Amino acid sequence: MKNVNLLLITAVLLMPQMAMADDTPTNAMAANDPTATTQTVSLYDQGIAASQANDFQKALPLFEQALRNDPNNPDILNMLAHSQRKIGLLDESLANYKKALELRPNFPEAHEYLGEAYIEAALRELEVLKSDGGDAKEEVEDLTNFIKDAAQKT
Repeated sequence: MKNVNLLLITAVLLMPQMAMADDTPTNAMAANDPTATTQTVSLYDQGIAASQANDFQKALPLFEQALRNDPNNPDILNMLAHSQRKIGLLDESLANYKKALELRPNFPEAHEYLGEAYIEAALRELEVLKSDGGDAKEEVEDLTNFIKDAAQKT
């Protein structure tokens, strides 16, 4: 129970509260990439709809196909990474968030999601350490304390 509470507290304290955009996905993507084809925008919008329904298994191939059509689109990369993270493909999502941010350094949603992914990665590593049994007791304690300290700094 302590670890669940730590996770919740850490997530709340470390993640910025982002306002939702008023634009529809199509309008937002079109504003950021006016050269996107109708097919790409349609795939992106279908992926957004699936994501909003928490159907990330459905969203993933839609964003993958949209990215094949428009490989340097940070909006698509961000949402692909979001879907990957939500279905447990954490390493792939980290790489795609970073690509999105290389293309658009001032991309608040990608920064937020990347931060969430890093927290998930830290918690994943904590679980790996815990599964090592007593051999990693000191490391479990150190990482747990680091997470707590980081949460208190915000």
